[in-house]
Amino acid sequence: MNRLCSMRRYWKLGALLALGGLAFFDLATGMFAGKVDQRWLIGVSMAVAVLPVVAWFWPRRWLAVLAATCSLVYTFTNPDPETNWGLVETAGLMGVLLVTTWRARSWWETPLVVLVLAAVVTQPFESLHGSGAVVFALVLLVIGISVMAAVGYVRLTESARTRQLAAIRAEQRAEFARDLHDFVAHHVTGMVVLAQGARRIVERDPARAGDALERIEHAGGEAMNAMRSMVGMLRTPDEGTPVAPLAGISDLGDLVERFGEPQARLRVEGPVADLPVEVTSSVHRVVMEALTNVRRHASDATRVDVSVLTSDDWVTVRVVNDGRPTRGDGKGFGLLGLTERVQALGGRIKAGPGIDGGWVVDAALPILNGARTGS
Repeated sequence: MNRLCSMRRYWKLGALLALGGLAFFDLATGMFAGKVDQRWLIGVSMAVAVLPVVAWFWPRRWLAVLAATCSLVYTFTNPDPETNWGLVETAGLMGVLLVTTWRARSWWETPLVVLVLAAVVTQPFESLHGSGAVVFALVLLVIGISVMAAVGYVRLTESARTRQLAAIRAEQRAEFARDLHDFVAHHVTGMVVLAQGARRIVERDPARAGDALERIEHAGGEAMNAMRSMVGMLRTPDEGTPVAPLAGISDLGDLVERFGEPQARLRVEGPVADLPVEVTSSVHRVVMEALTNVRRHASDATRVDVSVLTSDDWVTVRVVNDGRPTRGDGKGFGLLGLTERVQALGGRIKAGPGIDGGWVVDAALPILNGARTGS
């Protein structure tokens, strides 16, 4: 930002120097050398010449209208047609045209742009007549339209860049929301379920309640670590700072072991060592979300089976529980986030009641082009 402001200051300084040179040229060629009885024209000419420069460097709509109107009125009512054509006024009006086109935000400002362009094009008629004035007017028309086209192109490019950045930010926000749900909600849900169980058994079996509280403490610590990791990813890392690896299929054993009651079972078949990291991390997310939903919506489940099967082209995941699913509150985003993640990789995911009851989550993720890059 500081560099951009500095460049703008240098640009304005250069423009002022150029205008100063043009003003010196105008004075040297006798622009303000009116007749003795028309000396008042010097002040009028100077005011009309300076006004567009002010409107250029202090852009205001009313000032642009005033500058263009005064220029047009002076051009066609000039009582001393022998005076020379003022380059400062023309350059100032061209700057006003540039700024006005850049700042225009709706079609309602089109008349203002046309007014300024007309003031630019009619400049030669202040001192020229006939074909010479027409030729110079056409030249200024081409230059003015070129300026407007260049400004329009830059604005379109800037608008496209802004939309692209907005899309990237929206994608990053969605990714962050999915990560927040996957990593943190899993641990928080476990803490809530364990706390509910501990409250019911604290009077009957204090030892088991103590074990539940210990597991709550462990889950809380993992949730805090997940939060720190996510906050760290949002910050700009220092060069050389190691990035924590994403959880993958190799971490499913620990995830299933910590699930608690009902005891979950894990089965992994096929090679997983060289799978792409985006596939292994998505498999871990699918299993984590499925186990979280078991805790939330199938509290009466007595069995949870997790299976991961790999082939040359696909990785399939299935999480089955025998509980009776309960109706959710409709506020969760886990399955929606998983669907977006899996579909982004060209995969499929489905969740619903099983044939024999319970609930089944099935997901299939392609190994793109059969590439195995490491887990």
